[in-house]
Amino acid sequence: MSNKKCYYVFEDPSGTKLTFKATSLQQAYLIKKKKAHELGIPKEAFEITSISKKPSQGE
Repeated sequence: MSNKKCYYVFEDPSGTKLTFKATSLQQAYLIKKKKAHELGIPKEAFEITSISKKPSQGE
């Protein structure tokens, strides 16, 4: 099984973005939960907006 990581981008309605690398969508959702908690924002506020092999140029 491959451990290739993809970049996952989540964004909330106010425009706050969470961008990070993860090996699976399941792992991405766990990281999103942790990062949202650190920011004091409900994890449900973030929707996935992008999955890619390379980081976004605007990041």
